[in-house]
Amino acid sequence: MLVVRKHFITIAAALIWGASAISFPVLSAPRSLQRAEAKTLLENFDLIHQKIKTNFYDKRLHGVNWEEIGAKYRAKVQNDMPRREFTRIVNSMIEELHASHCELISEDDFGYYLLPSVLNRDLDGRMAAHIGVMGRYEGRDYLVTGALDGSPALKAGINAGDRIQSAEGSPFTTIGSFRGREGKPTALMVLKAGETQPRSIEVAPRKENILRAFLEATKKSAKVMLVEGRRMGYIHLWTMGHELFKQEMDNLILGKLYNTEGLILDLRDGFGGSPFGFSEVFFTPDIGWEQDFRGVTQQRPSGYGKPMVVLTNNGTRSAKEFLSYAFKKSGRATLVGTTTAGAFLGANGFAFEPGLLLELSVVGLKLDGRVLEGKGVSPDILVEPNATYTEQDSQLIRAKEALLKAITERTSKRLVENQR
Repeated sequence: MLVVRKHFITIAAALIWGASAISFPVLSAPRSLQRAEAKTLLENFDLIHQKIKTNFYDKRLHGVNWEEIGAKYRAKVQNDMPRREFTRIVNSMIEELHASHCELISEDDFGYYLLPSVLNRDLDGRMAAHIGVMGRYEGRDYLVTGALDGSPALKAGINAGDRIQSAEGSPFTTIGSFRGREGKPTALMVLKAGETQPRSIEVAPRKENILRAFLEATKKSAKVMLVEGRRMGYIHLWTMGHELFKQEMDNLILGKLYNTEGLILDLRDGFGGSPFGFSEVFFTPDIGWEQDFRGVTQQRPSGYGKPMVVLTNNGTRSAKEFLSYAFKKSGRATLVGTTTAGAFLGANGFAFEPGLLLELSVVGLKLDGRVLEGKGVSPDILVEPNATYTEQDSQLIRAKEALLKAITERTSKRLVENQR
């Protein structure tokens, strides 16, 4: 029983995108990959196609004719084509599976550094210059869905809804555009949300471990807001990719944010991580712990039992969907926003030369016998996104209203109980 339980936790423990902590011996640092004997793009295509066939979590490959699909996309590959175009073709093939957590990532994108950092619990290695944006490519543009708290992008005024069109006159990538430019001003052409003409925005990238950047952003997001005289806590859990994320969140909840009347936990965007243990601080009875040693008294609460609202959207993925499901099923918090991504599979990473990493779904997952993949977790209060992460953030505004109502009801209930 213990062996089975341990195995289960290992398989499901690190859902970044949905990535699990399955052994990952094939992944080496980009520098090592570049020194390895290079293969042609056609050779890499064949290796990737076969790797998917033999490792995809569903041995039926979702019912598709994988050989036929492979032949269709292989015909589009040329050995002398740009790697970005090769990556686009392979990802078009992968999309035929209609599964989350499946993507070919190049060393020009931060996922190439983030995924192995999570799997290896590495907060110090795999350094890369970046500006702290996440999003997706749409044609030649990069649509920003979020910018990390305290990031160079956010400081430069780049936020969700903006479209980055180029960097120093070349196509934009989240890592490749800043390679060798740490601390150097870099000109981006950005089409701001709501505008019709792009503008030039200068930003200076910083070099660091990408997972640590997410950790620092989570810490910097914590704040106390005063809403109609009520103290509300707010924290954005950007990912759950390392034990320190839980530790830092717990410290903030039981420290800086404890003397609030309610809390907004933002699970929008970012990535997953390990789903286990993160809800503990919210479900543990709120008991004041006090200890005295030779006249020195220390106090610490055991949990946070005040009203909560959880923010979700279609960027709430993987382990965050586990957490959202737990809050909704228990009624511990009110979910506000839109349905989560429905990206709930366990994945692993496979490296290919030169500088390519395949993220692949290798484990199917269910909660209470239910499949969340492709379905997600619906909110209690549906609010469509508008001006996300700005002062006019429609979902955050509605979350404050819901939390204010919960705080008021709790206060009224306590007054009635005290009068009995």
